[in-house]
Amino acid sequence: MSSSFFQEQSLNWESLQPLLAYTEHHTQPLDFWALQPNTKNALSLFLRNPNRSLMVLKADDQVDYASLLIPLILQMLPKERSILGVNYIVEQGDSFSFPRIEVEPAQSLEDNFVASGEVLSALYCDQFQLFGSVRLHPGSQDMQLHPGLIHRANGGVLILSASTLLAQFDLWQRLKHILQTKRFDWYSAHPFKTLPCEIPSYPLETKVIVLGNRTELATLGELEENLYNFADYAEIESYLSVTDVDEQKNWVGYVHCIAEENQLALDFSALNKLYQFLVRESENRFLINASPTILKNVLLNTAVLAQKNSLSAVDFEAFFQQQRLQHGFLKEQTYADILNEQVYVETAGEIVGQINGLSVIEYPGTPVVFGEPSRISCVVQFGEGEVVDVERKNELAGNLHGKGMMIAQACLSNILELPSQLPFSASLVFEQSYGEIDGDSASLAIFCVLVSALAELPLPQHIAVTGSIDQFGLVHAVGGVNDKIEGFFTICQRRGLTGKQGVIIPATTIQQLSLSDEVVSAVKNGEFFIFPVEDIYQTCELIFQRDLLEEENQIYEDSKTPISRLIQRRIDFRAEPPKKGLFNFFR
Repeated sequence: MSSSFFQEQSLNWESLQPLLAYTEHHTQPLDFWALQPNTKNALSLFLRNPNRSLMVLKADDQVDYASLLIPLILQMLPKERSILGVNYIVEQGDSFSFPRIEVEPAQSLEDNFVASGEVLSALYCDQFQLFGSVRLHPGSQDMQLHPGLIHRANGGVLILSASTLLAQFDLWQRLKHILQTKRFDWYSAHPFKTLPCEIPSYPLETKVIVLGNRTELATLGELEENLYNFADYAEIESYLSVTDVDEQKNWVGYVHCIAEENQLALDFSALNKLYQFLVRESENRFLINASPTILKNVLLNTAVLAQKNSLSAVDFEAFFQQQRLQHGFLKEQTYADILNEQVYVETAGEIVGQINGLSVIEYPGTPVVFGEPSRISCVVQFGEGEVVDVERKNELAGNLHGKGMMIAQACLSNILELPSQLPFSASLVFEQSYGEIDGDSASLAIFCVLVSALAELPLPQHIAVTGSIDQFGLVHAVGGVNDKIEGFFTICQRRGLTGKQGVIIPATTIQQLSLSDEVVSAVKNGEFFIFPVEDIYQTCELIFQRDLLEEENQIYEDSKTPISRLIQRRIDFRAEPPKKGLFNFFR
């Protein structure tokens, strides 16, 4: 394959990194809630509805979101709030009588159980902090009543964490009863001891917001089947849409707001570099992470590393490089095994029945995620039609991998119009893979290596392949495409770029691309190539330099014989019965 062919089929270097379409340098800062209109509307409706006392709010960064919710809710509550609650009058007992407690409506803020509509947050609490306590003096046996969070938030809002309610589920049962009856009743904290005396209950009007991530809320919903019959639901959106210029403008305003809060300044190149980092995290150019925690961490860490408050793209790139080095030990050891040929991965030449797939490696207990080429091999024998997935057979692969393998097999049979009982057997292996693998992103590579082994056509080892396919041969998106490309590029670069190496990716993953400056520079200089494909026909034409299926009224040279014809010839040759003769008779 000539370099001109590569240039024609591959992506332009300018499409490998996303850039903001919004180019104004002066933007009005916007707070976080300006980007969350759906959440604001849901909160406003909840606070104004007297018949609803509980809201379940999906939130990932609970500490940050709780602190952001408090001023927002205070703005939404009425400016003038009346005094709520009661005053408990305790008449202490003696050796001849029990204590007596009377209750009267609260008259001033000095009364013991008075409240004025506070907005409180407690992401961890126990039953005494939440529901108050009854305390007895060890000597005099004098009794005191101490209010809890639920009392102090009377007429206001209490923000709790779902993880606390799940860890102490009895708190949830009592809280639900209070919210449904709108009344607080006193109970003994000890299961085998009663209260020293009867304590009157009193009406309680508190609204509660429970924060939790999706897993925590799913668990709470399983334990409380009727949860959403009496609870409102809303989400703090984890990702922001930046599809059009106005949405990008809002995001830029939000970034400036966070920067100003931390006494930082960003030029426009810094905003683009930050945008590229967030695209890598979300794997979507039109949807980026909204987390204030992630944004603040990146801004502050970059400022600390640069030792200045005015930040540019160079400063952010230095921080990202430092992060790669800080997290890079396991990745470097993996690449060293390949470069030292302890793990065999070929990046030059052509081999029948062998292809470089692309995988993403994750190590438990670390934030490390990186791409690694995987050698996939296929050996074909004509037999009963079984395609043996060695990983699956040895329980080293998950269900999604098995699904991808079966789809590749079905796609090949459908495209080539082979009989349901395939006239060949094959063995497919992820070579030198000793851990569990999963996912269907190798199904395009599996299809190619099956075709190569059947047609006896060599596969170029300088091209790596990722993508999932369906039974009709369409190539679909996969995850981790940036890490996969950079993983194969690193191996090729350290061995020496030849101007022929590259990767095949699904065309639908172009919007995921946010590659490192090194890869972009290599593509720009014609040293590395990225080929987008939409189906298996484009893939075969690219990788084998010939058509997969024979076209009508088309005359082919021997060097361009369609793959389907080559496979059919081989099947027909193997299917021919041996010729009978005198020699065969005696044998």
